[in-house]
Amino acid sequence: MASGAAAVLVALLVLQSLFGSGLLTTKTVTVTATTSDAYEQVDNAYANHLEQLSARNIPAIPSGYASNATVDWTGVTPGMTGNNPGLAGNYSGSASIAILMGSFIGRLSNFSLANENQILGVEPNGSVVVNSTFNFRGHDAVGGNINGTVIARDVYERVDGSSWLIARETWNFTQFQGQFPLVSA
Repeated sequence: MASGAAAVLVALLVLQSLFGSGLLTTKTVTVTATTSDAYEQVDNAYANHLEQLSARNIPAIPSGYASNATVDWTGVTPGMTGNNPGLAGNYSGSASIAILMGSFIGRLSNFSLANENQILGVEPNGSVVVNSTFNFRGHDAVGGNINGTVIARDVYERVDGSSWLIARETWNFTQFQGQFPLVSA
């Protein structure tokens, strides 16, 4: 009787190995986001970011950033005069970023972005980087017409497994023309 039970058990194990299903198998389910999916999602997120900037939608702009994001403005920044660095500096957190954008874009009328070029790439840690350049122009009621060029680097990271948000952003103002007086907040 024992040899019959052993034969049945061996037969079941052979069948299980042939068909790959049964009590002793392990099933693995893998869900992956392809690089093209990440590119498309980040490309859409960056396009939305530029739309919010161009529309001067200050309340909506911070929603494109992670809550602990950093923004670094370098170069010939708005408000820069003599030893005054203007708006150059490092800003951390969405509240600081909203104040920064309000201090620059929020005070302008007829603000627009043009000649935007971008290149997307993936870093080894899975972040997606958008390197871009764009020209901007606008009008400040006190300082008159302004224009300039920015070389930007936006590092997007997946937040909560779903949204791609800006974790780090650098704007290097390579050109800034026009008066733009700073007003203390």
